[in-house]
Amino acid sequence: MLPMIRVFGYDIAMYGLMNLIGVIVAIFIAIKIGRISGMEKEDVIFASMYGVIGVVVGGKILYLLINIKALWNGREVLLHNPEVLKGILTGGFVFYGGLLGGILMIVRYCRRYHISIEKMLFTLIPVIPLIHAFGRIGCFMAGCCYGIPYSGIFHIMFHSSPVGPNGINLFPVQLVESFFNLLIFMVLVVLAVKKKSTLVMITVYGSCYSIVRFSLEFLRGDVERGRFLSFSTSQWISIAIFLMTLIIIVKNKKIFFKKYLHV
Repeated sequence: MLPMIRVFGYDIAMYGLMNLIGVIVAIFIAIKIGRISGMEKEDVIFASMYGVIGVVVGGKILYLLINIKALWNGREVLLHNPEVLKGILTGGFVFYGGLLGGILMIVRYCRRYHISIEKMLFTLIPVIPLIHAFGRIGCFMAGCCYGIPYSGIFHIMFHSSPVGPNGINLFPVQLVESFFNLLIFMVLVVLAVKKKSTLVMITVYGSCYSIVRFSLEFLRGDVERGRFLSFSTSQWISIAIFLMTLIIIVKNKKIFFKKYLHV
């Protein structure tokens, strides 16, 4: 819709700008949540920066792994066309890779400076879907991660997307995912205010987002997502995450159902 904006003579990519805004807003809110968990403001900020680095690196690594076959087959083009190689290295990320990378870097920060991992995750988990919601709006602006052809209500059409199909009615899957991420964010904030355990926060986020992502993958029209047995890579990861959350809930049923269990 609006891949670039021009500010003071410079072209700024809306995808990157929306992600930056999301990170800034998320850190501000995480600082507020940190008052509940007892985390220092500086630690929340620096752990968030570590997390951002992990998101970029992890998201890029998984993207390259998913597309390694296509990249290898087109290696001659990449070697002789620096602009194409630059585009691949600077664009193209997979959220689940970024999520894992971000969490690992946050854990690394906590271990390095002897900070409670549990309290830090309690502080930062609620804002992850908020950042993701801004990121999906950035995807919508850039035209990436686009939906399937669709002419029903609320369909969209790109006219100047550098990556998505232009002039075709599409399902607004980016905006729908952004909406659900905002809902998950609000639920997690409520849980944080009620001082639910970190384990509850993790399972609620993992189960809710995995269901959303698995479902919306059927409405994605871009093909660079890897597929196996009719499911995309992200759908298989969603299945794994959902099953893991179920196992956690069963093993910790006293925490999750203490109001209903006479134990």
